[in-house]
Amino acid sequence: MKKITNLACIFMLSLLFTGCSITQQDYSFMHHGTDSINTTKDFKYVERNVMGKSKTTYKISAWGKMNQDMVLTGMMSQAKATMPELGDNQAFANMSIDVLTTRKGTPTSGGMDVSQVTLEVVISADIIEYY
Repeated sequence: MKKITNLACIFMLSLLFTGCSITQQDYSFMHHGTDSINTTKDFKYVERNVMGKSKTTYKISAWGKMNQDMVLTGMMSQAKATMPELGDNQAFANMSIDVLTTRKGTPTSGGMDVSQVTLEVVISADIIEYY
């Protein structure tokens, strides 16, 4: 009986010290349709739904120190650099930019104590070619 009581106490203490965590994700979207397409010339779709991604994470320690994954050229520039290269007479069309913000932390009475923030930029587009 004493073993069961000790195990129950250890279990309850481990729950007390581990706590809960919360993940909250926000999403924003921009669409740049066909603004730059020259509609007076004929074109064809070469590739549909090509994507480029970029991601960085900020980690906040208990002492208020912050660590960040490096993004040297800007997140949108880095995401665009991972997309396929355009050839002659080609252009991106129907471009959309998605920005995902993910916060992780522990719950508090006033909301959330954030310990990590991840930003992810996803650019998707079609590739057209004029002929």
